[in-house]
Amino acid sequence: MKNIDLRILIGFLVLFGCKSSSSVEEISSEISAIQVISDTTREESPYSQNDQENIKRLIQKTLTDIFKEDLEKGFLDSLSRQFKYSQVDLNEDGNLEILVGLTGPYFCGSGGCTVLLLTSHGDVITRFSVVKYPAYVDSETTNGWRNLIMYSGGENRVVKFEGETYPSNPSTLPVFEGDVDNLKELLDWENQEAFTY
Repeated sequence: MKNIDLRILIGFLVLFGCKSSSSVEEISSEISAIQVISDTTREESPYSQNDQENIKRLIQKTLTDIFKEDLEKGFLDSLSRQFKYSQVDLNEDGNLEILVGLTGPYFCGSGGCTVLLLTSHGDVITRFSVVKYPAYVDSETTNGWRNLIMYSGGENRVVKFEGETYPSNPSTLPVFEGDVDNLKELLDWENQEAFTY
């Protein structure tokens, strides 16, 4: 098994060591290649969806691509270029979706902030508006995806998957009547580290 681990390490260094910059698609395919290596070794490889440095790079590249024009025009100040993220498998397919919380005056107002839900490859599933942190994952599912509980419009709201995406404005959705204390918390703004892009 040590030879397999050495080959994985060498493969990682070859994939990431010689690049000056990568597109989201390149990083995504590199993550997929590493996941295949991990699956075939039957051991948990350190270069998987759990490689947080790799995930941060993917998020940074995704955000830079999404907001490219606004960055070029100087609309995003330093506060608006910060994010926090949480990973969770919402549809139980073995891949961790990424919930990205944005901040600063460009993304936040009195009603809340913009939150992005990304696939494990960095593709946008939903762009939520007017959400206050934290968010929660409910034990209930809709259309094969876990319901999200998001604070919006002065209440915790039940956000249900609609088949291809979640509704983008939680403030218009039904109030969550349960207790969030027993639910998995995402985007803990007080205790999670913030990163920049």
